[in-house]
Amino acid sequence: MKRRIINTGFLLFLTMVMMAQEAQDEARVNSFALNWGMGNIKRQDFTISPFTHKDWSPLNFQLVYERSKKLEQQASLKFGQYSPRIGEEYTYYSFYNGEEIADSHYFTMIDINYALGLSVLENRKWKLIIGGKSKNQFYASTYNFGPSGPSPLYIAFGLNIWLNLKYDLNEKHHFKSNLSLPLFAHIYRDPYLAQDDEFFQNLISHKPLKELAERINDGEMQSWGTSQSFDFDLSYDYVINEKWNLGFTYRLSMDFNQSPTRFSQVENVIYINGTFKF
Repeated sequence: MKRRIINTGFLLFLTMVMMAQEAQDEARVNSFALNWGMGNIKRQDFTISPFTHKDWSPLNFQLVYERSKKLEQQASLKFGQYSPRIGEEYTYYSFYNGEEIADSHYFTMIDINYALGLSVLENRKWKLIIGGKSKNQFYASTYNFGPSGPSPLYIAFGLNIWLNLKYDLNEKHHFKSNLSLPLFAHIYRDPYLAQDDEFFQNLISHKPLKELAERINDGEMQSWGTSQSFDFDLSYDYVINEKWNLGFTYRLSMDFNQSPTRFSQVENVIYINGTFKF
């Protein structure tokens, strides 16, 4: 009788442990991922130059927050910086400093995105999510041509269709992919050669935030007729334990715009990512 009670108690204890573990697993619906990667960019902006600027850079970082419950949420902050150069290094003569070496161009790119969706297909291994994505881009560039050069901005606030696909190979190996296509966006780009009467009028205040607001206000709503984009990524995660994953992500981003001039940009980044689940 005593042995039976002990066995029953042991079984109840195991059941409680398993239920607690399941409750913990269900509670872990949030995750933070920090990504670092090597990127390649190709950009042609006829506002400044007909040349195609190319560069490789290790200055690519991404922070991603995900929440999976009744609704699927994904928020991300991405930073990238490139320093392309056209042709060989050359020297020029400055009125103030004499002979100097021309600096590279600089592309600084910040993407802030938020996606919200609903699972439409789910089984033991697959999960398909469909929703919308707020895509926001802040691209600041400096083109150095001798002692000076233009510094155009590319600012976009867009709404995209968002698809998210998850596949669990087994308990340790997981794959995930995101795809987004644009519906419309409010886009600001500088005029040809980055300067016109409106550009100088925006500078009159000498207040950076007011100038930025004026530039954004000068933007226009665009759709597939003048603006196209494509964003895709594919991730692999290895489960270290119940709280940590380690993996890789490949990201492809393409942006094409025709107003006021032709703009084409293709970026490829391969990230190493660490994920904390809670």
